Amino acid sequence: MKKVLLCLAVVTLLVTHTAHADRHTARNDATVTRIGDYTMLAIPISAILYTVAIQDWQGARQWSLAIGSTAVTTEVLKFVTNEERPYQDSGVDGRTFPSGHTSFAFSGAAYWQMRYGWYIGAPMYAAAAYVGYSRNYARMHNWLDIGTAAAIGIGFNYLFTTRYIPDNVNLSVEPTDGGAMLRFHTTF
Repeated sequence: MKKVLLCLAVVTLLVTHTAHADRHTARNDATVTRIGDYTMLAIPISAILYTVAIQDWQGARQWSLAIGSTAVTTEVLKFVTNEERPYQDSGVDGRTFPSGHTSFAFSGAAYWQMRYGWYIGAPMYAAAAYVGYSRNYARMHNWLDIGTAAAIGIGFNYLFTTRYIPDNVNLSVEPTDGGAMLRFHTTF
């Protein structure tokens, strides 16, 4: 089951990336766009690879639910709204609302932050913000597309992702006379 979830997640990301990988931009410098493309994949893939490496199977399930819901919602909205890209060349097919690149990047960043903490989440959010910037820079999306995509990616993590607590850590709160006692126990 674990391998199936991992394969499903990677295939979903790659198929979605390929579907949105048109390189027609209104600007000559494709470096910013290319770095954004790779970063969009790196954030969520690094999250699932880390999750599998530490054998956090509950996290892998949560990642799959968040990224899968983000993918489906993004694609459904693109189909329903049917908005063309802001500077789309004639003969190029592509839908703008919301940004798929940005939704995946922010879904991965939100997973990192909500599952493993701000120390890793903050740089991932910065990288996700770069992905959004790169999509605007390439003139593939406007800021509404990018902001909505970020909200979708973050929102599904609020629904599905919980904080990771290793099996060897036990935290409890007990009432006492006049207050409470916080008990922390771990084994090494």
